[in-house]
Amino acid sequence: MNERLIQDEKPLKVLIEQAGYTQKDFASRMGMAYSAIKYYVAGQRMPSASVLADMCRVLNKSPKTVMKALGIDITGIPDDE
Repeated sequence: MNERLIQDEKPLKVLIEQAGYTQKDFASRMGMAYSAIKYYVAGQRMPSASVLADMCRVLNKSPKTVMKALGIDITGIPDDE
């Protein structure tokens, strides 16, 4: 991920900021409520597969990168072919 990631920072928040969005901008771009994004960033909820795919598109990141930022264990998941 990024060396900027500090212990207290939320990995998804860092990805959102790296893409040039605030959480509110990201929510708007995703067509979602800001509160839903806050829950994802805080790790209180997990997005559906379709929302995860949309996140990858908007953030321009691979599914494994976004899954890792969401706290999902990606051990053993193969890379894209």
